[in-house]
Amino acid sequence: RNFVERKTQQNKTKNVELSGRNGINSNQINHQSISGFLTPSCSSASFIIQDSPPGSGNSPFSNSTSFLADERNPSQQRRKVPLQIYIGVSLLRAIDLGMTNLAMQYINYPAKTLLKSSRVLFTMFFGYLIGKRYKIVDYAVVVLMVMGLSLFMYADATSSAIFEPMGVIMLCVSLLCDGAITNISEHIMKKYRVGQDEFIFRLYSTALIAITASAAYRGDLADGIRFICSPGTADQYQQNIDPTWKVSTKFFAVIIFSTTGFLGSSCAAAITKHYGALTMSITSTARKATTLFLSFFLFPNECTVEHFAGIAIFISSLFIKGLGRSKRKSQDRREDKSLVDKTISHFVQTV
Repeated sequence: RNFVERKTQQNKTKNVELSGRNGINSNQINHQSISGFLTPSCSSASFIIQDSPPGSGNSPFSNSTSFLADERNPSQQRRKVPLQIYIGVSLLRAIDLGMTNLAMQYINYPAKTLLKSSRVLFTMFFGYLIGKRYKIVDYAVVVLMVMGLSLFMYADATSSAIFEPMGVIMLCVSLLCDGAITNISEHIMKKYRVGQDEFIFRLYSTALIAITASAAYRGDLADGIRFICSPGTADQYQQNIDPTWKVSTKFFAVIIFSTTGFLGSSCAAAITKHYGALTMSITSTARKATTLFLSFFLFPNECTVEHFAGIAIFISSLFIKGLGRSKRKSQDRREDKSLVDKTISHFVQTV
């Protein structure tokens, strides 16, 4: 901007000198006004060259740099998210959690974990329904991730997994709601330019009202308040055993759990906003798989060929994803550098 201002002043001086020498008005000199914009993300640069008619009074570079208002100050274009959208997404989240908890009456934890490992498939499926299109490498990564994690979990779940049709249906409904929430959240944060922390806070606050009303209606709220205000764990409280947990310790645990949960949700929302719903789902699945793999190696477990095959397939999917993203970044850098070089060259020649 300082460079443009200096060139503007120099051209003004030159025009005055030329008009004095030739006996003409400087306003009658044809100029080229350069108007351009540079986005703060530096992803692209664009300059529009237009000839100013004689007598227009536009000196070179006057008003030459015009930045996009919505990029320079996003708050000017920001719109408030309607309350009904938060209510709708909160209801989807409530259905998601409710179906997951109800499904546990028909299937056990290993079966639930095995089915939940396919979460990324439902995210991609719902994204496709709303018009998103993915590359072949994305489909390959998702399929490999689900295959690897399912094979790893199947090695442990063959003897203990319990699959009931009703439980499977409930978990499928839960996964569909989760895929819808992830894609809708991405759309809301990008369309309304809302930050991930504000979005999570408003979403959870809206859900809190519904959950509190439901808990009060069923009587769980009063029981929960009595429990949190009494020393001891749940078993100790119900069986009148000498408590080992103080009330202050329980409050501290609840605060830590809530804070870390909010931070985790904020990070997930940030990934969704900046990189997309599919990337967030892949990241979440990778986090869950890392926890499973570490627990498998840190604690005494029987290792089979299926375990190693599942880990190898899953890691290969992450490698393919990282390699594809690295190639895209390199290509984008080359394109941006070429575009910037051409823009600067054109700008210098015009000056």
